[in-house]
Amino acid sequence: MSSITQDVAFQTLDALEQRLQRVRFLLYGSAAAAAADNDDQTPTDTTITQTQSIASRLQALQSSFNSVLSDSKSAQAIVALQSQHQHDGPDMTSDALAALVLSHAPSYQATAARLTSLQDTPVPNSSALAALVELHPRLERVATRQDDQQLSIAQLRHQSLALLGRWYHLGIIGMDDCWTEWEARLMDQEKLVRRAEAEKRLIDNPN
Repeated sequence: MSSITQDVAFQTLDALEQRLQRVRFLLYGSAAAAAADNDDQTPTDTTITQTQSIASRLQALQSSFNSVLSDSKSAQAIVALQSQHQHDGPDMTSDALAALVLSHAPSYQATAARLTSLQDTPVPNSSALAALVELHPRLERVATRQDDQQLSIAQLRHQSLALLGRWYHLGIIGMDDCWTEWEARLMDQEKLVRRAEAEKRLIDNPN
């Protein structure tokens, strides 16, 4: 077995074991899952070849999976539902399937490298988070004050619009009505003056 095939096989087994461990944790809790994980681990021996190690891990995985199925009705129902909707795979030989898996091996290795780099990423300093937590009450007070200011601004805008409307009605429309009334009075007085002048001319020149 080539080194690439062995790496892919071990990575696949690690992923399967982690998934089974998560399933046990969801079903039984942390203590039972940890105990089952210790039972599923295969002891390392320098005399055991890598192929035998893969086969023993596969056998341990199958045994652990069967144990979960026998103990959990929920797991049985999920497997039954999956079998009902399972589709037949393409008719491919073992060599073709192996070639297909090997062709995607670099992608698996690249993904594993990225996940490893994520695990190696340092956790941010907790002092900065603690400072943010301490600032939370102040931020809440600032947010409350900002909401009050927004409410005050909205009220001032409403009052400003009301004052502007009052000024428009009194200062513009009211003055327009006033000028109209003054112009009508002025025209009436002008008519009276002209009539008085005409009467005076008739008196001064009777012929």
